[in-house]
Amino acid sequence: MIYCCQAKCCHYIFFGSGRPTACPDCGSRHIRPATREERAAYLRQRTEALSPARRSG
Repeated sequence: MIYCCQAKCCHYIFFGSGRPTACPDCGSRHIRPATREERAAYLRQRTEALSPARRSG
């Protein structure tokens, strides 16, 4: 499942198996399941990071 941190200055979006207890970026315990828009943004960013045009080598 994809989660979003609700800390005022964080808003980190991350994948977690099970219910995480804290944000892996800032450590805040204020996390919630990501909205549809947040999930789409997360998946789009992951896809762009893995695209062949961005890979060097």
